[in-house]
Amino acid sequence: MATPRSLLDQQLGSGAAGHQTTPLRPLRPLTRLAGSGRASVRVLVIRYMAAAVVLLAVALAVDPHDADDAATRGSRPWQYQRETVDVEGRGVLNGYARGTVGATAWLTRSSIERVRDVNRLNLLDLLIGAPAATQVSGWREANSMALERSTQLAMLLLVAFGVLARPPGRSWILVILLLLSLTLFLAKPQTTVRIAGAPSTGVPQVMLGVFNQLDPGVPPGRGRSPGQAEEELVGSYWNSFVGNPLSRMQTGSPVLVGAEPERKAGILAGLRRGVGAVNDWAVGRRGWERAFIATTALAYVVPFSIAVTTSAMVSTAAQALLFVLCMAGLVVIPIAIDRRRRPAAVRYWLLPLLMTAGVLAVSSLASLVLLRAGQALHRADEYAGVLLAGSTWPLVAAVLLRRRARRRRRRAADSAAPSGGTSQ
Repeated sequence: MATPRSLLDQQLGSGAAGHQTTPLRPLRPLTRLAGSGRASVRVLVIRYMAAAVVLLAVALAVDPHDADDAATRGSRPWQYQRETVDVEGRGVLNGYARGTVGATAWLTRSSIERVRDVNRLNLLDLLIGAPAATQVSGWREANSMALERSTQLAMLLLVAFGVLARPPGRSWILVILLLLSLTLFLAKPQTTVRIAGAPSTGVPQVMLGVFNQLDPGVPPGRGRSPGQAEEELVGSYWNSFVGNPLSRMQTGSPVLVGAEPERKAGILAGLRRGVGAVNDWAVGRRGWERAFIATTALAYVVPFSIAVTTSAMVSTAAQALLFVLCMAGLVVIPIAIDRRRRPAAVRYWLLPLLMTAGVLAVSSLASLVLLRAGQALHRADEYAGVLLAGSTWPLVAAVLLRRRARRRRRRAADSAAPSGGTSQ
């Protein structure tokens, strides 16, 4: 007796005798276009970003522009840029405190500048894009007539070749589109570079606006622009990690933190004349206290500076890669019109471009969140110090004694466990 499976095989066999059956083609989802799934796209983006970092390093080595000067030229200096970090006093302890607080100020200022660079410029555009566009524009002006005639002649020959010769495929149309892209870049190089660099600075600006709306450190209902939010955030971060310890090293209290940088010297001079204890701090008679304050300030700022700078450098690499991918769109978009080349364009250009924009958004927002988290944590530590004034060291001693007693009990239990067990 025939089984259903054998009947099905007989029907397929009889059908195959009459005509050829077409095998079913497997579906190709978007992940197939991306290679072997998300992991392959991530690996591809990582390789692209590594190449972008190498390109940035070479560009900086060949033509080291001052990015900070180029971005802040003609703008109003912020508070941390007007601050003077100066500690008076002689001796080894005062010299150590002076050098340590200077290192703290340098680390804080460097991390702030890296975050600001992400929000105001594209480093690769500054080093390569804008100068190259200027040179191309000058070369085009010097050879405008020859370029125009050669472009028209090349376009006419390509169209005639495609219409008269009728070559197989559409390669001639692809060449025409590539020629049009090249013509667009040669005609408007500066505009093309500016449009290609706009997403790399627009994404951090959008994240700055998002942070401005969600910032927990701002009272609800207070209206401020994203630029004001960034300036206030940077000022609070600077005051927490540099202004506060510097004021305590100069006066023994945080009285100078809220003052304008230009007025701090006058306020300090007035306090020194009226309060003897402030004068002792200012001239360096509290060397041990100064050394302790400077050491704790440096220890506090190092992890936050590393985290903020790392996040900002990831953003810089993502900006460089996004700029390169946007410029590559002049070539990739005409190629993607051909259906046979479209999967490769999606895998090697479109998906990396979208993922790079996502990495830039996350890293730029993370830099702002780290600035706020560091400032909030430092302020919470200050509040805890005020609440526990006079009892901080007894509390620390109690915690240490409790941990020591717990370790002793654990060791006693571990040593008693083998003797208390039953023998087989």
